[in-house]
This record gives sequence, C-alpha cells and structure tokens, in this order.
Amino acid sequence: MKRTVWHGGREVRLFAGLRRLWMAGLLAIASLFGLAHPVVQAATPTGPSVALHYGARPPWNALSAFDWVVLEPGHHGDIAARAQAAPNTRFLAYLSVGEVHREHPLHATIPATWLIGRNDAWNSAVVDQRTPEWPAWFVENVARPQWDKGYRGFFLDTLDSYQLAAKTPEERAAQEAGLVRTVKALKAAFPQAKLIFNRGFEILPQLAQEADMVAAESLYRGWDQKNRRYQAVPEADRAWLLGQLDQVRTRHQRPVLAIDYVAPQERALARETAQRIQSHGFIPWVTTPDLDTLGLGAIEVLPRRLLILHDAEVGKDSTEMPSSDALRFFATPAYYLGLVPLFINPDEEPLPSLAALGPLAGIVTTFTNDKPRPATAKLLRQAIADGTRVVALGWPGVGDANTVRDTFGLVRRVGPYRAVSPVAFSQRDAAIGFEVSPTPGPLDFVPLAAPPTSELLLQARDASGTTMDAVALTPWGGYAWPGYSLARLPAGKDEFRWVIDPIAFLRRALALPAMPVPDTTTDTGRRMLLVHIDGDGFPNRSDQPGSPLSSEVLLREVLARYRVPTAMSVIEGETAPHGLYPKLAPQMEDHARRMFALPHIELATHTFSHPFKWSDVEGGAFGKGYSLELPGYRFDAEREITGSIRYIESRLAPPGKRVTLVHWSGDTNPNAATLDAVERAGVLSINGGDTTITRAVPSMTHVAPLGLHKGRHFQVFAPNQNENVYTGEFLGPLYGHERVIQTFEMTEKPYRLKPVNIYYHTYAVSRRASLEALHRAYRWALAQPLHPVYTSEWVRKAMNYEDIVVARAADGSFLVRGATALRQMRLPRAAGVPQMALSTGVAGYNQHGTEQYIHLDGPQARIVLAPQPDAMPYLVDANARIDALVREGSTTRVTLHAHVPLRFTVRHPNGCSVSLGGRRLTPLRSSDGLHHYASDQDGTETLTIGCP
Repeated sequence: MKRTVWHGGREVRLFAGLRRLWMAGLLAIASLFGLAHPVVQAATPTGPSVALHYGARPPWNALSAFDWVVLEPGHHGDIAARAQAAPNTRFLAYLSVGEVHREHPLHATIPATWLIGRNDAWNSAVVDQRTPEWPAWFVENVARPQWDKGYRGFFLDTLDSYQLAAKTPEERAAQEAGLVRTVKALKAAFPQAKLIFNRGFEILPQLAQEADMVAAESLYRGWDQKNRRYQAVPEADRAWLLGQLDQVRTRHQRPVLAIDYVAPQERALARETAQRIQSHGFIPWVTTPDLDTLGLGAIEVLPRRLLILHDAEVGKDSTEMPSSDALRFFATPAYYLGLVPLFINPDEEPLPSLAALGPLAGIVTTFTNDKPRPATAKLLRQAIADGTRVVALGWPGVGDANTVRDTFGLVRRVGPYRAVSPVAFSQRDAAIGFEVSPTPGPLDFVPLAAPPTSELLLQARDASGTTMDAVALTPWGGYAWPGYSLARLPAGKDEFRWVIDPIAFLRRALALPAMPVPDTTTDTGRRMLLVHIDGDGFPNRSDQPGSPLSSEVLLREVLARYRVPTAMSVIEGETAPHGLYPKLAPQMEDHARRMFALPHIELATHTFSHPFKWSDVEGGAFGKGYSLELPGYRFDAEREITGSIRYIESRLAPPGKRVTLVHWSGDTNPNAATLDAVERAGVLSINGGDTTITRAVPSMTHVAPLGLHKGRHFQVFAPNQNENVYTGEFLGPLYGHERVIQTFEMTEKPYRLKPVNIYYHTYAVSRRASLEALHRAYRWALAQPLHPVYTSEWVRKAMNYEDIVVARAADGSFLVRGATALRQMRLPRAAGVPQMALSTGVAGYNQHGTEQYIHLDGPQARIVLAPQPDAMPYLVDANARIDALVREGSTTRVTLHAHVPLRFTVRHPNGCSVSLGGRRLTPLRSSDGLHHYASDQDGTETLTIGCP
C-alpha cells in the first residue's frame, strides 16, 4: 500500500509500503505443492470494524463510526483532541518496520551499516533487521512520537521487505528473528497498543500473541499500478491468499482484515466485494488505491453532507446568507431529511475538488441564472460519473445548451422558440402542486427533453406538439426547470410557493436510503417545548392599573404562573445603574433577581448595548439606530458578551447559578469574530432565522433552517420568530402573537419541522392584548403532549446534529455514534420497527404519521429493524430525558429526568408491572398494549418495568 505525506513542500512517501514483487514466485511455489483454499462457508466477521484513511483531510466525523481507524501520521499533528471527541474509536498510526524513504529526515540519522538494500520502486532503503540497536531505535524514534500524539495502536507495514535482500534460508531466518525482536520491543514499550500486521505471515507463528489483527490486500479486487487500472484478482492468487488468511483465523485465532480496491463510482461492486470478504469471516475494507477516500468496511457510513451550489451573495462570514433565497428555500428540507447542507457560491469562491469535499449525500444546484460556469460544469460531470447524485432546481447554471447537454444529458433547443398556443400539461404526476399548482403558458415554455429512462413528473406540450419536460427524476438524480420547483406569486417579489414537495422530491432524486436521522424537534418521542425571552422592555410601563413596569408584570403574571423551563435574559445597558435608566434600575434589578431565583429559569444575556445592526457595529458604526445610545461606548464584542455575563452573575444571579446563553439582539446576525467571543465565554447562543409560516403565508419557504455556518462556528437559529414579527413590530395588531399557534400547527403537519418555541420580549406583557395573546400561546402549548426542555438543552441538541454519524451493517442494522446531546432519531415507518431485544442503546420508539421517533439511551446505539415489533417492553414517550437504561432478564430500568411532573407511555404485555422510584403505578388508561402513566414527581426517577 502506498503511503504519502507532505514534507518540505513536496509529496514524499514515508516508510513506503512494498508492493509484493515476489508474489508471483510465492504463488508458483504454492501451486507446486498443490496448496489450494477449500470452499469457505459464509461466516460472521469477528473483530472490530476497521477503516484506513491516508489522506491529508480525513472525514473525522464519519471515521468515528469505526472501532479502529488507521491514519498516515505524517499528515496530522497531535490527535488527542480527535480521540477524545470519538471515545469509541481507537486511532492507529501507519508505521513501516522494514523500509525508510531515502528523502525522509529520519533516513539521514540511520547509520549506513543498518541498511542492506534498496526498493527502487519507492526510493526507499531496506533496514537490516539483524542490527541489535534497531528495535530500540524504532520504538523511540518512529513509534513513540506517534504514541505521544494520541495514537493507541500501530499498523505495521513492510514486514517482509527483508526478502529483497535476504536470499538464502539462513539470511531470511536471521532477518525474521530481528523482526520478531523489533515487534516484541514495540509491544513491551506500549503494552496497551493494538497492532495490525500487514501480512507478515512468516513471523506470525512467533508473534501470534503480539498481533491483534492481520491484514492483506487484494483478495477479490486489486489495483494494477503499472497500467493504473482496477482489476479482478486471479483465482490462483486468491486461493493462495485465502489459504494464508485461513491459517491466521483458524490456527492463530486472530481477526483478518482484507483490503480490496474498487473505483469510487462502483459502489454496488464495493458492497458486493465487502460481502464476499465477510463471507469468509474476514473484516473488509474496500477503498481506492491511495486510501484517501472513505471506503466501505464491516459497516458503510451513510453520508449526510449535501453540497448546495448557489449564486446568492454570501458576504464575509456568511453575514449576507441569512436573507438569501438559497438558505431560505433549500436548507430546511435538507435538515428534515437528516442532511447537513454545505453552501458554496462558485461565483465568489473556488470550488473544492470532490476528493476534498469528502463523502456526499448528493449535490443540489439552485442557480437563478444560466451563465457559463466551466468549473461548476466540470465538477458536476465528475460527480455524475462517480455516481454522486445531482439535483438541479432552477437554472442548470452551467451555460449554453451544449454545456447543459454534456453535463446533464438534457436536450434543449438552441436559439429562441415561440410556443404555439395553447400550452397544456400532457403529463402530470400527483406529486406536482405541493403548495401551488403550476400554470402552463407560452412565455416560459422551453423545448426540453429529459435523458432517456427518466421518470417524467411534469411535461408541457404546445399546439405544435413540441414538449417541455419540466420536472423529472433522471438516472443521475433529478431536476425541476425554473418556475416548476418554486413559483413566484404575483402578490410580491419575495413570495414563493413550492410546486414540488421539496422533501419528497429530494428524497427520491438523491436516492436517499431509509435510514435513521437525527431529529431536533422531538425528544423521548414527544415534540419539544422551549421558551426563551429577550429582555427588551424592562422599563416599559404596562397599561395595567398603576402602570407597573413590564418586568414586574412578566414576573407576576407569566413566569410565576407557567412553571416550564424558560431562558430569561436582560440587557445590561437597560437594567443596570450605569445604563440608560438609573432611576428605575433598583426596581428592574430586583425584578431580575426574583426572576433568576425561580428554579425553572435559566440565565441569559441579551448583550450590553443591544446592537440592532450587527455588521454595522462590528464594523465601527455607533450611535442612534445601531444600538442603545450608551454615552461614550463603542462596540466591543468582549464587553457585549463576557462583560454582560459578569454583570448578571455578580449583581443579579443567585449564588452558583450561571449564565448559559446569549440571545442575539437586533438583526441577530453577528460575525464569526463575535461568535468567537461567545465561545471564549463558555456559553451558548440562539436567535436568528425567520420561521413565520401561518395561514396567511402557508409555505415551507417561511420556515427557517436549524442555523447557519459562519467560519468555524454554527449559529443556531430560534425555532420560530417572536411576537414583534406577529404584531407588525408592536405597532398592531397587538393580539397578532396568537397567530404563533398557527405556526406551531403548520410546522407539525405535513412534516414536523420545528419544536414548539414560545419566544417573546419583555415588552410583550406591557399591553393587555399582547399579554392575552401570550397566555393563549401558553395555554395551547400546555394542552399538548409536549416535552419541555431548557433552551440551552435544545441548543446543545442543535449543535450536536452535524456530529452524529449513521452507518449500516451488512445485516441491515444501523449503527449510530456521536449522539451526545441529541438522542432522538427519526425513521420512516415503512423501513420497519426496532427490535428491542436485538437492538442496543435503544430505549423505545413512538410512531407519528408516516414516521417513527427512536429514543437512544446514550451516545451510541445499534438499531435492528423488522416488519413487526417483538414482545420486549419499551418506552413509547415521556416528557423527560432518558439518562440511562439497563435490561436484566425480564426487567427493564430506565432513568428519566423531567423538568415538570412526569408523564410517560409504556408498551408492555399484560401482566407486567410498572413502578417509579419503587412505587407501583396504575395506568391512567390502557389500550392496544399502550399504558399511560402520570406522576407528581419531577427531577430524576427510575422507571422499572418488570414482566413475568
């Protein structure tokens, strides 16, 4: 295997692996002695799942799905932080035992007498293993630096390079004895290290206890380096290698790793190859010859990143993206599908290569014009050739008709065409018309033919018989021509409606597998409820008798009444004695202290000066219209964040209670430098996004996504907007905030897109009409079977969304890892139901419409599915977090933590008992095996289900 690293500005091979130049000779000897491999029955692979990645940019998140990961250490520095972030993954460093590259710095430090030959194919020197000093030198100079960087194992290559120099049996025996000493010295120095031998069959009998696994290349599929092509392994070669590997597995009782090579676009062949390897009881790794892509092993990581190419203005730190159509229209469907959108405007930044992008679930283009983009066309052609699914929504965005044909296979008439009226739809699928029905007409008619074998969803035909294939699913993905994915309404330039169902269309066009995906709307089977309040308006006078401050009304009539988890913030420049209202400060601070003392209130800052236009104040603007007019103050991110936190914790918070959140103010659009300040302060943040869908604007285009990347940060958006938007910036109607109930209902069906989020300002209670609207929102929410969570808890779930990795095993089960805060997975019901007796890390599931929500009890799980449920009892839903689950025989214990009196549902057979904290419970009601329970207790309780 070839190993490459960058050194001194050029690519060199470090301790390069040896291609088996003597293989043909060994095979000839094997054939003379009649060695053949017997038929091997299908077997379950034993040992950990293994991945190898020698590229400079490993897909760290995806690799965390594997138990062992082998890396080329020359590409990476200290990986201790990576290892800590992936606690279930052991990282192993590639090391060459038998060779050293002649241009590597270590070569110059090795005495010439320690070298006995050359491998000209890789410009490397062969080490004399007889050298007494070599084992200690290798341990201290080659292995220890990698151990100190966080590696906890080694992949040992070139174990048989000595055969290039050792010609006699005696010379080979002496070299093998030296190799044994080197490996034993390595294991003695690092007894906890896992060692993988790359072949080394000759020395394995003496090192069976030191070897944790043995690897070999090209069992079924190989790579012809000379002709640079993939090829099938000849039967004779495979028979010899199988004989060796069977000895490893049966005689030496060691797991076998078989590494084969398949072109990246031949995913089906890669899966077939992995299955054939597994049939022998071996651990597979099917990859490309440079080992710089994510291959396929005992598990297949299911990619979640979706590249979205667009032409919207991004701006520095993506500060222009929140108002862009690219984010507004396409991110929300992607997040619902469990994807992680990556936005790139090829007009503003160079396109990375597909290799640099790593594994993709697909590519979506969303261009608003069709100007030539040669680099984009090239990338799309390569993606389609490699088997990556592509979806074009709007203009193809690559140029003229010839380029469109060469890229997508769409045949578009060159030159202008005037359709002959009338134009009508000659073919229309039931999926067309999701939010608005398209209207055929001559003005937007373009003669267009989809590629052969496409499935037409919408076709228009004019009176001359000329056709336009407007929407189609194609062999490479799918497309919807401009005006037929989104339609602009004549009522206003910013009003659009979906012609297609974007979620259903993307699911089919991208050929997404039916897999569990992380869900940020639900926890323990119930839709979440979070409440957060921006502190604006503490000094506002209420229209209630006596004109009390809004802060007093909020405390008395809302926070003291609705004892649900709530994030409460204040603006320092408004409430503090050194702020704008020093005479009112004693009252306001007293109200804040009493609020923050309530047990269901978590502390947040709404900044020091409440910037209205973040990009302006970050750029140096100040004064009226940019933030509160605090005398002598100029914007300082540390003062806004850390300074306001210090004020709250020193003057307002009860002892030991800390600020957990920043609620972004104004246009809620900070840059990456300000997000840096939040990170340094050790808190989370929320706000941004414009979810305002109501019956007046009934469109998914008014549902904001989860958030937006800005530099290395992810800004988490509020699930929906506050009362200021529903009340026309508090100019009226003041009861308008009651329409948020419509938002809650319309983000529940037909898709559950958002949790329930009651979000408002302090001044919302200053007028009776807006206060009553707020009460209606609370009453509606508390009448639903929701799961109340703190806003900081939900933000952590949103931040965890991208880190979760999902993989599929050969038996069809799914592995989930990285679910540290977000432990709700969603899966179509048609995919099957979890088998509780066979799954691990699964506490239960709840079915809702066409979907089912699967609750995990920890950061990793194995989900086994079948058409019908098994008899094992499980937790259907609860308004509590699952902290732990233990199954002992017929008894299941679930540790739950609730912020409100506990409510939960269990499915169990008749005759089972349910107790909470040792107290036997009687169900409130039961039907069809579902038993609903209630308790007056909140906090942490142990639920015990005992069945005979």
